[in-house]
Formats: sequence, C-alpha cells, structure tokens
Amino acid sequence: MQNQKILSICIPTRGRVSILEMTMDSIFKSKVELSEYEVVIYDSSDNDELYDLIVLKYDYPNLVYKRGENNGFLNLISALKLGNGKFLKLHNDYSTFNDHSLEKMLQCVKNGLSDQTVLFFSNGSLNKYRIEYLDSFDNFLSEISYFSSWSTAFGIWKSDFNKMENFELNPMFPHTSLLFRLYEKKIFIVDDEELFANKDICKKGGYNLFKTFAIDYLKMVQDLLKSSYISDKTFNKVKNDLYTHFLIYWYFKTKIQNNEYTFDLSNIKKSIEVNYSIYEYYKLIFCAYLRAFKDQLKSILKLKSNLNG
Repeated sequence: MQNQKILSICIPTRGRVSILEMTMDSIFKSKVELSEYEVVIYDSSDNDELYDLIVLKYDYPNLVYKRGENNGFLNLISALKLGNGKFLKLHNDYSTFNDHSLEKMLQCVKNGLSDQTVLFFSNGSLNKYRIEYLDSFDNFLSEISYFSSWSTAFGIWKSDFNKMENFELNPMFPHTSLLFRLYEKKIFIVDDEELFANKDICKKGGYNLFKTFAIDYLKMVQDLLKSSYISDKTFNKVKNDLYTHFLIYWYFKTKIQNNEYTFDLSNIKKSIEVNYSIYEYYKLIFCAYLRAFKDQLKSILKLKSNLNG
C-alpha cells in the first residue's frame, strides 16, 4: 500500500464526547509527524454530538471518522477494520496519552516491524514498567495473564488482522480472540511502560461481570490449554491472578462500594463455582469486605491525624 502509515490508533466510542475529546487532544498535541500515524474513530452514538465535535475541532488529514451501528464489543473490530496502518492499535476512548507516549509507542512499532512481532501495551499493569521480550506464546500469556482481556493493551499487524477476517470471534472478547490466534508467533514484546492515563467512567457496565470473566474468559484460556498452546502452569497462573486481582477487586467495587456501575451482578456464586471452589467463593467475599474494612480504617486514621495536626 503506497504511503501506508505505520500506526493506526483505532478508537471505538459511544456517547463519551468530553472523554474522547481529552484523549484526542492528548494524541494530537504530540510532535509526531502526521504522516506516520492516523487516528480512527468508530462512532456508534445515538446523536450527532461527537460528529459535530469532529467537524468543528479536528481538521487533520490523518483523522478517519465513521458513524456506524452499535454492535457491543464487536465495535472494537469495526474500528480495527477502518485502520490502514501497518500496525492497528486498539485504544479505549477514556485512555489519554501521557507526554511523549505516542513517540514511544511508534518507536516500539518500528522496532517490531521487520519481524511482525506481537506487541502488547500493558501500561504498568504488570508492575514491570519496562519492555520485555518473550520467546513463546506460553511465556507471553503467563506474563500478561488476565490482562489479555484488556482491549487498550491490544494491537495487531494489519497483515495478521486481514488473515483472520472470517475467524469466529467471542462477542465479549473479540480482540482477545484475535490475540489468542497468534500462538504461532516467535517473538512477543510486552511494553509495560506507563503510556496512558485511564479516566473513570460513570455507569460503566451493561453486562454480567462475573459470568463474563469467571466463565466466558476462562473458557477461552481453557481452550488454549486443551489445544496444547499453553501449559497447565500458565493456565493456573491466569486463573489464580484473575481470582486474586480481578474478581475480588470487582466484588469490592460493585457489591460493597457505592458506585454508578451498571453491571449485571446476578448469579455471582453460580459463576464463581464453575471454575473455583465453594471455599474460594466465600473467601472472595471475605477478602472484599476485609479490603473495605482496611480502607475505612485508613480513612479514620487519616481524619484523626488531620484533626490532631
């Protein structure tokens, strides 16, 4: 493809105009040449508010905008399909770029270009804060664990994406379906530098949180194990990490804290018991309430300290 850009930043969005505006501003303020990248917006909003913002504010030759139907998480794939860059980087509308992050990302893409290596941008979630190189899919999945479900960490080479056009995708994790098809790759790069800042989203949800992750996502990882693409050790690590760092946290966030999330929280016990024991279900609840107690204790001690000071 003549004059093909190196990087496509593909952003599916729906009704989050002010949030997306901050993200786009963080991208276009960089000093990167516009000829090297493009920003792709797939808009499934119910009104013209975002379209009006694009027309009035963002007059850039490297901006691609399309209005389309809302197909849930499959909107992620619709955004990727619009990208024409050599590397298609999926990006959440609420993830603003830190200073110089676009330059770092572009350099990482250039470094992986010749070998078409798998690139994964985990944004400090692994607490490594550096770039790591893995030599097998098994080691790669062990490293990124359940963050393989995170859409804004995902990217794929356009050439690899085109090969998967007719591949069946999980409707809740379509990007993870693509990632899990890259098991034959030889080199995997995990960039755990903090490149983005995620904004809090009110009323986030709309699906059964615990079923989606404790059953549906783990089923995808189990399928990798059954096909011998990953080891028992890796599967158990992902399963344990998901329990310890995700399920307990989100029980605390959704069932104990006051919040505006719109997740379906029905049948949590039933969802947990599919892949975990009844003991682990009650341990999850205990750990979540213990976290709430510790947070409340910290608040009391902080207030007491402020009063004494």
